Amino acid sequence: MMRDAMLRILWQLAFGCPIGVCISLLCLSHSLASVDICQQPADYSYLSVAYYNHEKSAIARGIGQTNQENYNFDLLFNLNETWAFGVGYRYDVLAVDPIELQTNGHLHTLFFPLHKQSKSASKSFRFSIAPALSASSNVMKDPGEYSAETFQLLAALVWSRNLSDRTTLRYGVCGDHRFGTYEIYPSISIAWQPHVDWTIEFGFPTTRLTYHVSKNFNSSLRLAPDGNEWHIKNEGMEKQSQLVYEASLVEWTFNWQANKHFTVTGSVGWQFHNRYDVTLLDDSQVRLSSDSVTRIGATLAWRF
Repeated sequence: MMRDAMLRILWQLAFGCPIGVCISLLCLSHSLASVDICQQPADYSYLSVAYYNHEKSAIARGIGQTNQENYNFDLLFNLNETWAFGVGYRYDVLAVDPIELQTNGHLHTLFFPLHKQSKSASKSFRFSIAPALSASSNVMKDPGEYSAETFQLLAALVWSRNLSDRTTLRYGVCGDHRFGTYEIYPSISIAWQPHVDWTIEFGFPTTRLTYHVSKNFNSSLRLAPDGNEWHIKNEGMEKQSQLVYEASLVEWTFNWQANKHFTVTGSVGWQFHNRYDVTLLDDSQVRLSSDSVTRIGATLAWRF
């Protein structure tokens, strides 16, 4: 629900890039399991791969435990100041023991973002759209099993205005699955650079603070929602349902720019408010809540 989503607003820290540029760099290094086109895309072309491993988390009432792994892939082609497009892939492995789900726990989201921007000296406007396929592996491997529930259409309308040399206001409307089920919600943030090495971006659904430790190293802390929805079918393809996941994430990242093309990122995060709307093998529908959990991650990115 929107009210609950508001209570799980993220805040992030990122250190030391010029305002605006800083935000696009963070969008590259802070990948989520969810697909995010609400944040400002990078103003350059890049390829990135990421891996996240979650520790086991006990399900409420002691009925089992969950375990998750996330694999992310992003490719963005920045054609010019106006157009950018790309492809992204999220592969999430969810194990719920000893509960048997209708799905095998292998969840895929394939999406194709397209960004159009118009800019002037002090303001800009961006329209982003990303058609997506989001389903379990049983569905994903067989296009004949696709239905309306398999497809997602993610979008963002975002305006940006420089209030001063050190302050930028962004506001707009976004629609995606970061809160689990699809929601259209307002997006607003104020990015303030009190010092050349510091940038604070406070807003909804994302807040962040950044610090530039050195020319090639920065560190960040953020709070963000992380969720998605997948179309599920069992192995025999005769039963189907939707699996919805929602959570909030606080994460500390360390970014090292090895050279002008290559960046390495390590992260430690704390994921909380974990909830799963799932259908079990016996067709019963349940909502599971699990304990807060620590996750670690690594990202390799190549800028070109």
